[in-house]
Amino acid sequence: SGVLVIVRRTMVSDALLHAKEWSLNDPNPATAAYVKALITKAENGGDQAAASLQELKCLFPPNSHKRIGFGTAGLRSSMSPGPLGMNDLVVIQTAQGLASYLIHCRQQSNDTNPITAVVGYDHRAHSAFSLSSKQFAMYTKLVFESKGIT
Repeated sequence: SGVLVIVRRTMVSDALLHAKEWSLNDPNPATAAYVKALITKAENGGDQAAASLQELKCLFPPNSHKRIGFGTAGLRSSMSPGPLGMNDLVVIQTAQGLASYLIHCRQQSNDTNPITAVVGYDHRAHSAFSLSSKQFAMYTKLVFESKGIT
């Protein structure tokens, strides 16, 4: 029983720590505020503590640093905060990684042509979190341009 309590506290603190780190890096005021509000409710106890902690564990699975996968269809997930959802921070980090990969591949092949990319978007949006496909495309464009990809 004592070991279970220790494991539970570790899982809780891991989810809270991951959520706090995330909210500090999240450029979206709406999703950052949502995560910070969940953290506050979870830490302060009371009626909403258990539900807030459960939501945090769903968004930031304890003992796991899993991230949304990048597959043949790109990034696919619901629009939500955290590393498993489609959100501004995930899109920015993915665009940075993709840009670095493209630059590395070009350097390895001794290709001197500039890297060009076409970035598209559709109608999808999540107004409560101020997230949209168009916004993701704009962030991707800005990251690519900062790396010299036009």
